[in-house]
Amino acid sequence: MHPYDAPVDAVEEVKRKLDLVEYIGRTTKLQKAGRSFRGLCPFHIEKTPSFHVFPDRASWRCFGSCGEGGDLFSFVQKRDNVDFRAALRSLAQEAGVQLSAESAQRRGQHERLAAVVSAAVDYYQKQLNGPGGEDALRYLREARGLSLETIAEFRLGWAPDEWRGLRDYLRSRGYEETEMLAAGLLVEPEGGREPYDRFRGRVIVPIADERGEFIGMGGRGLHGEEPKYLNSPQSELFDKGRTLFALDHAAAAIRASGTAVVVEGYMDVLGPWQAGFRNVVATMGTSLTETHAALIRRFARRVVLAMDPDAAGLAAAERAGGLFIALDSPDRMAQSARSAEAIAGGHDIELRVAPLPSGKDPDEIARDEPAIWEHAIANAPTYADFLLRRLMGPQAPDSPSEARRIVDRLKPVLLAVRDPVERAVYVQRIARHLGVNEEAVLERVRTGGFARPRPLSDGGAQRLTPEETLLAMLLRFGHLRRNLRTYPEGLFVSSIDREVFHRWLREEDFHLAPADDPIAQRALALAAHRLPPLSHEEAWIAVQAKLRDVLRDRIILHQAARTEEIAEAERTLGANQIAELSNDVWRGAVPSDESRELAEMLIEDLQLGLSIHRREVPGEA
Repeated sequence: MHPYDAPVDAVEEVKRKLDLVEYIGRTTKLQKAGRSFRGLCPFHIEKTPSFHVFPDRASWRCFGSCGEGGDLFSFVQKRDNVDFRAALRSLAQEAGVQLSAESAQRRGQHERLAAVVSAAVDYYQKQLNGPGGEDALRYLREARGLSLETIAEFRLGWAPDEWRGLRDYLRSRGYEETEMLAAGLLVEPEGGREPYDRFRGRVIVPIADERGEFIGMGGRGLHGEEPKYLNSPQSELFDKGRTLFALDHAAAAIRASGTAVVVEGYMDVLGPWQAGFRNVVATMGTSLTETHAALIRRFARRVVLAMDPDAAGLAAAERAGGLFIALDSPDRMAQSARSAEAIAGGHDIELRVAPLPSGKDPDEIARDEPAIWEHAIANAPTYADFLLRRLMGPQAPDSPSEARRIVDRLKPVLLAVRDPVERAVYVQRIARHLGVNEEAVLERVRTGGFARPRPLSDGGAQRLTPEETLLAMLLRFGHLRRNLRTYPEGLFVSSIDREVFHRWLREEDFHLAPADDPIAQRALALAAHRLPPLSHEEAWIAVQAKLRDVLRDRIILHQAARTEEIAEAERTLGANQIAELSNDVWRGAVPSDESRELAEMLIEDLQLGLSIHRREVPGEA
């Protein structure tokens, strides 16, 4: 067997061994409806079943308000809020499928390192509440205003000012120094000297991943030590670019509120949490990455960056949005606008900024002035609006040349706004501020050019499904990434294909991953398929045509489900009664309450049929 095939075979073996209907039926009750099974959607509240499982296609889809769908793996990802790898591990274990030996070895190493970090958290927590931890506890209670409940909830601790206290503690519990070093708990000095504790004389804030597994920690000095905050180094467990502090605590509140509030530091989370605002996470001083955005998107679409609006705070907001810029440089401004667009548009999130009152940290505002905090979060402007307001400034320009300069600086932000209605609102606001008409602003901006859709045409490869052909084309033509930034991963039924699409959008060389990575190897298998030679423009035309095929196939599936439901109603009520009801609603008659659901189903079936057979003009999407 080719080494590239083994991981993908494991995925397929899991699908073969686990019955999709039986597995999903544990979560929501399913009833036979023709060739599919029907039930209430587990992902949104509904009274009328709109959730279907299709055994012959090994897929499921909700035709109700949430519109979710996919395969066995995507169901577990959606239900448990986990990534593909976690879903694969869980399902492989249930199915009794052995993943590669290398994967098992790496998983065992990961679990061992997580256990070391967890043991360190226990040690530091005991030190905080024991002799020698009084100063640290006083700092947390008095200087930071934290309650004992908050301190205990987040497992805060104290690292004594000792060189090898943690090392000796972990040794006594059977852990090796190599494991402590790999977990970032010890520092290995040069010259062959003994490793020593990384954290000494610091308040400890444990860091967990979204599942609540401890992966690292931050240490805060009490007496002006530099750096003020010391974090665990990047390791097999811990990567700040892929971790949001307190997401394990905040996930439920984020989902319930529909909003994730992002701050910079640990304490900026603890204060709001204690005040009852529990939908807050922290980037730990780094920029908000696309991986962060993907994590948040599992729980909510609305993301609010809560920052102090003084000079440093605004710079932090720009960092958090991926904006490493000088505001007087149009080129760098364009780069920042594209970064924000990649984060927001690439993950279908609504990115906003809540400038907070100057002079206070977010934790102080949330605890001392909760009404101000609530108002700032609820009324946070969009990211683009925030930048436009800041760049325009409070004063109107005093000359035409100054007005032109302002529009030129604003242009990259406007170009990053894809929604034409939103863009029109901003243009209107800018025109009023500058004292010119909207057409003048638009004319100045048009020099940057808004992308126009290109015409649709036929194209693609044979012996692959429309989804597989689409993905193979994208892998071949990497220049199309920008065109598909806003397209959802839900285009693809297969979870592994969704992961390929997700990585293709963000990582040019992801197919060079280890041989036991099923995502990379699926990409290699698809990329190996023959495709006709196409120019860049022809490739985009062909991809749009294939997108239309995929969406049409989705509509056909939807209509098939509705047709089966109507056939079931005919068997129960009689074909004549269904035909009579269909004629009535077609003529515009208002159905009775008893037949309303069936009437809506008949109308939907008719509309789906029309959409399948409608002839579309090339170039019109």
